[in-house]
Amino acid sequence: MFGRLILYGALALALGIVIVSACGPQPDAGSSPTPTARVSASRSPGPTNAPSATVSATATARPSASATSVPTATASPGSSPAAACPRTTGGNAINQAQLAAVRVAHQPGFDRLVFEFSQSTAPGPFGMPAYTIETASSLSGPSGQPVTIAGNALFGARFQNASTQNPNGTPSYTGSNDIKPTTPLIREVKLVEDFERVLLWGIGLDHLACPKVSELAGPFRVVLDFPTPP
Repeated sequence: MFGRLILYGALALALGIVIVSACGPQPDAGSSPTPTARVSASRSPGPTNAPSATVSATATARPSASATSVPTATASPGSSPAAACPRTTGGNAINQAQLAAVRVAHQPGFDRLVFEFSQSTAPGPFGMPAYTIETASSLSGPSGQPVTIAGNALFGARFQNASTQNPNGTPSYTGSNDIKPTTPLIREVKLVEDFERVLLWGIGLDHLACPKVSELAGPFRVVLDFPTPP
């Protein structure tokens, strides 16, 4: 009797377990488990605080101004004291002119020598003839013989396409060919050459002094100012 009670109790317990299992929630076969969301944080690089700058500079050279002076002075060759005075050139080689006057005078601070020119009958344009003013140790005429000129320093004034006479023989200059002024510096101004329209005058000075050479127009003149004590 007691054994049957134990058997009936075991069956009842098993039946209860089955009933409880059948009543519990069953998973849905068509559903998939909820996925686990993963969060991925990616740090982007921050901006660069120091931007690079490229600066290019282009230097443009300014043109230099070039000045042309008339007449032009260049250093005379040689090692003598006379070489300290520049050779001065001016005029135009195509111009034709006639010597009209030679004047010497003293002004406060300088002795002035003027060569004045007039129109020529020679073919070619009338204008300032080409000239050269420079120191010399001696001057010679067409014969090649040195010409004596008073003074302790010597300058030559040479003019191209110029003469004291026109090609037709009429004189344009009637003054002296040997001027001996009483000025403090200029001792003598002498005509050395007048041949084939090349005119050369010698200028003797008491002592060396470099002249300031200038050109004037109306009429055309070459002016030499030799400095003297005031």
